[in-house]
Amino acid sequence: MLKSIQVPVIDLSLLRRDPSSRSLVIGEIRQALQSQGILTVVNHGISETIIEEALEVNAKLFDIPPEMKEELISDDLLKPVRYSTVQCQAQTAARDFIKLYAHPFEDFVDLWPKYPTDYREKMGRYKVEIRKLAIEILGCIMESLNLGANYLKENFEQGLQMLVANNYPPPFTDSSKNITIGAPIHTDHSIITLLLQTSPGLQVMDKTTADNNSWKLVPFLQGSFQVLVGDHLEVLSNGRYVSVIHRVVLESNRNQRRISIANLQSLRMDEILETADELVDDKHPKLYKGSSVRDYLKNLISKDSKPFLNTLQIVP
Repeated sequence: MLKSIQVPVIDLSLLRRDPSSRSLVIGEIRQALQSQGILTVVNHGISETIIEEALEVNAKLFDIPPEMKEELISDDLLKPVRYSTVQCQAQTAARDFIKLYAHPFEDFVDLWPKYPTDYREKMGRYKVEIRKLAIEILGCIMESLNLGANYLKENFEQGLQMLVANNYPPPFTDSSKNITIGAPIHTDHSIITLLLQTSPGLQVMDKTTADNNSWKLVPFLQGSFQVLVGDHLEVLSNGRYVSVIHRVVLESNRNQRRISIANLQSLRMDEILETADELVDDKHPKLYKGSSVRDYLKNLISKDSKPFLNTLQIVP
């Protein structure tokens, strides 16, 4: 049985209590992101109703007839709204997903799904709240790097927000295996990703093991969000925080589907993110070149086998 990883649970309500409590939380964030690149947040301020409505309306979207999804289906990685199905080895659907660009909302909302008829309304409310939370957490992370809570704040507020809702149906029966890969090994090309899940499945590469190659299950906590370090935070922090390698693996004996919603927070599409000058010195030379989200997408389209982050590394 796969072991669980110890993921720090951060109580965000303590940020607003008093300076000493805030300082304690910032320290916990620093330690969590240095050690594993992931943490869980609770008491985050997003209502249970908004969370449940977002999950429910995406479940309805995935259940509408195929012909109602046709206009959303695309293999174009640059499309701001894209529905797709990922196939597993047996050509049975392992995952459906919809990707939504979400900020500025008025630029993209008319491209969002028309059905269910309340999709734009309910996901619109969710998008506002999860973005506010992401920007608050980014401020805390900048503070944990001793850059100050307002470092790049305006850039974050104007930046790209992408929502990706995933539907993992009950897997096909395979007597030779008891797991199904729902999402392959990857890192996120974001600054941070906030992940909402309806059930367990997220696994991360445990960096503390001797062989540095051990998968651990992230404990599931209802109503919480996992915060994952993305590639661009590794660049910004000059390697102090390393993007977390993760995947989704699902037990084949489960009888319910799993839904997740990932919120990827980045700078604007063509804005170059560079390493913070304050984190570069004689002992810590600059490790990465700057890049934009569009640079990443172009690399993805090129099908370069090398991880994008590796193409940014500065060789001494």
